[in-house]
Amino acid sequence: SSSPEMRRLFGTAKEPAKPEAKAAPSLQEASAKIDLQVQDLEAKIAKVDEEIKGLVAQGTSNPSVKQRGMQAMKRKKMYEQQRDQILGAQFNVNALAGAQEQADITAMTVEAMQAGHQDLKQRYAQMSNAADVEKLMDSMADLHDEMAEISEALSTSYAVPDGFDESAFEAEFSALEEEMTAQKLAGLSVAPAPDYLPAAATPLPVAGGAAGEAAVVEAPARA
Repeated sequence: SSSPEMRRLFGTAKEPAKPEAKAAPSLQEASAKIDLQVQDLEAKIAKVDEEIKGLVAQGTSNPSVKQRGMQAMKRKKMYEQQRDQILGAQFNVNALAGAQEQADITAMTVEAMQAGHQDLKQRYAQMSNAADVEKLMDSMADLHDEMAEISEALSTSYAVPDGFDESAFEAEFSALEEEMTAQKLAGLSVAPAPDYLPAAATPLPVAGGAAGEAAVVEAPARA
């Protein structure tokens, strides 16, 4: 080992840099890469199949052609086995990806429910208890009654003197109407209309007119 003086003068050897750890591919990336490999194997299988058909068309009388055909069939079988193995692996990858997505959805749902539960608790904490709510409703009912009393007081007409009874006026008006009807039936003259009412139109004969025709001439208004 080197002495401390030598290490001080020449320093120590630097340790080689450690290679950075390569990030693992995601399940989706792995499935996509498997798709590419399956497509490549499918192309190889199709190519070998065409090669086999061409060799078979040449006939089996030539041993070299037959040998080449047998080798091509072995390659095709190997490619098919590799493809089936990769497809099995891809099935497992896709199944795991589906489980991962389901786990993400479940975790998100639980998180959302927890947040909603906390928010609901905070909202209820801001509310008063049942007794306070009942007091509030009673207060609102009292306020409604007071507003109704105020509205009734404001709608009362103070232009009519005290002691006037609306029902008495209605009874008196009905009696007067019956009396006037009875006088008309008896052929009695009706009392003249008050001065403040407009004069009724009086039909007067028109000279040169047909029999039974009359012109309506308004009586002059009273002064």
